[in-house]
This record gives sequence, C-alpha cells and structure tokens, in this order.
Amino acid sequence: MTALSRFAINQITTRDLTLAQAVDVYARLGVGGIGVWTRYLEGIGAPAAARLIRDAGLFVPCLCTTAWVNLTDTTAFSAALDENRRRLDAAAEIGAKCLVVVPGGLATCEKHLSAARARVADALHTLLPHARACGVDLGLEPLHPMYAAERSCLNTTRACLDLMDELGAGTGLVADVYHCWWDPDFPDGLRRAGPERILTFHLCDWLVPTRDLYQDRGMVGDGVIDLAGFRRVLDEIGYDGPFEVEIFSRLDWWQRDGAETARICVERCAPLVAPRPMPV
Repeated sequence: MTALSRFAINQITTRDLTLAQAVDVYARLGVGGIGVWTRYLEGIGAPAAARLIRDAGLFVPCLCTTAWVNLTDTTAFSAALDENRRRLDAAAEIGAKCLVVVPGGLATCEKHLSAARARVADALHTLLPHARACGVDLGLEPLHPMYAAERSCLNTTRACLDLMDELGAGTGLVADVYHCWWDPDFPDGLRRAGPERILTFHLCDWLVPTRDLYQDRGMVGDGVIDLAGFRRVLDEIGYDGPFEVEIFSRLDWWQRDGAETARICVERCAPLVAPRPMPV
C-alpha cells in the first residue's frame, strides 16, 4: 500500500479542470482516486467517464450529489426522484461507492424544519431499493447548520446515523470535517458508525477568519481543525476507507492553476493519509 492509495481528490477542489484533465493530473501525481461531480459528466457521459477513470487506475469514492428533494409539489418531487435514480445509475457506471445525499433545506416559504426532514426520509426510503439494485450506497453527509435552510436539513452526525439506522443496508456516512469539526458528538459519531458504515472521509480546513461561509474552505493545514485528532479516532476504530480532500475556495484555490492546487493537496495530505505502522 502506497502513501496515497487511499487518497482521493474531489474534483470540485480543482473546479476549472475538465474530468479528463483532472484524471490526468491526479494520476500523474500518484493520487489513488477521484471524487466525481455530476456536472463534469455532462457532455462526456458516464460510460466515457468510466473508461477514462478506469484506464487511469483511479478509484471513485463518491459521485456528488443528489438532486434536491425538499419539494412540496408532487410533480416536481416525482421528477427529483427520477433524476436521483439516473444519478444512481451514473454512479454505478463510473464505479462510485456512493451517491452523496444533499437533499435541500426548507421548501419555498416553509418554516417547518421537521417537515422538511420527514420528506427527506420519505424520499430516501423510496430511492433505497434502486440504490441497492445498483450497488451504490446513499451517502448521508451532515452539512453544517448554516446550510439548514437552503442546502441541507441533515445537519448533525447523530441525525444522519439515526436515519441510517432507520433505512438500513445501502446507506452510509460521508463524514466531512468542514461540516462536523465543531460538533462535540462527532468523534463518538464516527465510533458509532464504525469503519464499515463510513463511506468516505472529506478533508479540508476551517479558516479564521472565514470570509465566505459557503466557498472559503482552507487547504489542509491552514486552519484550526484538529485533523490529526480525527485521524487517531479513525485509526482507533479500524477505518480503512478513503480519505478525500474537498475544497470550495472562490477566493483562493479556485483562482489558482488546478494542477498546482492538486500538487499542494498531495503535499499537505500525504502525511495525514499515509498508512500507520502496524502495532508490534
């Protein structure tokens, strides 16, 4: 096992590279995998994308993301479910382990967060048979509470784990330090999930000050998150899944050359994601 064999770069980190460019850059840097976004499949198609990724020898920890299901209109809701079935099919085609669930927050003019969460649970129950048939897990990603109204009403590790327990097989946790580092229950949530239910672990950092709460994530090592501490928890529970750097950075990293950003990701993350010595 090499230092980077479990390491993937989520391609939103190098936003301006095409899928073909990202695959080429990551592979040349020795990165093990690529986290794919649906937007980069448009125009090339999932079968061609699968060939590119396979020929480069990369694994795919995830496809990002689901279409929103925070819809009260029944026709729109049904269309969103159909779109998510297509995305599950695309995830299976490219060999993605999971489709990351970002379900939306509140519906238009809605003020009842519990109702939004109930709709999300219903939608995932409906999608789960298709996910199981595809062999692609629904990856529940708790998003920071600041996203609750607009982007995702799934906001804590505990809530996602409770929903995973309800849904059962075919679901798992997408743990992102940007969204969860602040949560005192996060370490115990990782332990509760166990290594078999953590689908991928997203790396970045929280900057102080944060200039844009949506698109100002820090490069690993530039912020205040105790990344080494979380790695110790993962080692403690025997997690052997992927580590995936994912950086949204309108003010910094997206302004740089994508290949250079990827190189720095490798430089910063390699010591953190390297295999740990086996105990004597």
